[in-house]
Amino acid sequence: MTVVGVELGLGVLLLVVLAGWLGGVAQSSLGFGAAFATVPALALAAPELLPGSMLVAIVPLSLAMLARERARVDLGAVTRLTLGRLPGIVSGALLVAALPTRGLVLVIALLLLAAVAVSAAGWQVSVTGPRELTAGFVSGLTGTAAALGGPPLALLYRGRDGGSMRPTLAAVWAIGTIPALGSLALVGEFTTQQARAGLLLSLILLLGLLAGAALVERVPDERLRAGVLWWAGIGGLLAMARALLG
Repeated sequence: MTVVGVELGLGVLLLVVLAGWLGGVAQSSLGFGAAFATVPALALAAPELLPGSMLVAIVPLSLAMLARERARVDLGAVTRLTLGRLPGIVSGALLVAALPTRGLVLVIALLLLAAVAVSAAGWQVSVTGPRELTAGFVSGLTGTAAALGGPPLALLYRGRDGGSMRPTLAAVWAIGTIPALGSLALVGEFTTQQARAGLLLSLILLLGLLAGAALVERVPDERLRAGVLWWAGIGGLLAMARALLG
């Protein structure tokens, strides 16, 4: 079956759709998780669509979340994180330009596994302005290179109330994704194929967002977080195997 110019088996296509839906559910509840859930499936099924398609897909999702909870945005945190992300975005775009597809898949797999390990360890740090700038830089780099900008910020804000962090992170993604896509385009790493795939994926994520809105008060954040980590960890291992074995 051909989807946006990529040949996918039905089972693989269903895996990507399920991953995107689960990602939307997680993003709705935690403020992150869309990429954690979806990127492993894309790395296995169609690595040529990364990172551009995931970055495109996150924009409508972020705007929808921001519109839903805009009154609770922490504008100071958004400013500091965005300032940190900008140089990270440039570094991430240069990294993508320097790597072949197989190398990029390996980087994505390693980032996934590292993020899962750190998150599972339960590390927690106090939030300061300099740490927000640093986390923003790392988020910009990993977000542009692998569409995985959430883990550094999830670590920084671990334990914070999700009600304020969801719209705050949504604002960060909505603002920061545009320069990330622009940087990738400048180095020749953002294609029309990725854009088309991202638009389709955004619809799946939005469906997950709608489903997640009904679960926010019913499913504990820690249970949902654990499920996303298991999914991302297994996907990271499979993506690594693909990169190493071909």
